[in-house]
Amino acid sequence: MVKVEIVTPKGLHFSREVNSVNIPTTEGEIGVLEKHMYLMTMLKPGLVYIDGKPENGVAVTYGFVDVTPRKVIILAEEAYNIGDIDPGREKELFDQAMKRLATAQTMEEIAEWEKIRERARTLLDIVERFGRV
Repeated sequence: MVKVEIVTPKGLHFSREVNSVNIPTTEGEIGVLEKHMYLMTMLKPGLVYIDGKPENGVAVTYGFVDVTPRKVIILAEEAYNIGDIDPGREKELFDQAMKRLATAQTMEEIAEWEKIRERARTLLDIVERFGRV
């Protein structure tokens, strides 16, 4: 068993001993079992799911992942149970990001709005794929 914790600025969102956890990273999705090698990587928006059951996953946004042989700590800007994602709000954010990207004038603006767009699109995809649980 490996202990998994998902922590946001609001506090501890998830904490449990599990057999396996799948995590979206900037390098691709990784699967972690007990006795995994040490790893630190960047988290990207997506679904963290436990024991091969994505329908019960937790949607996360940007952050970091720290893996040790017995513990996985996921530090995320945001974490949501699938049923707690507001598709209306995410659609508004996505549309706003698309409009702002069309008029962005600096690389910083483009990067910021691309990040918001990716976050919103990913959360919308999760809701569309798994529906409101």
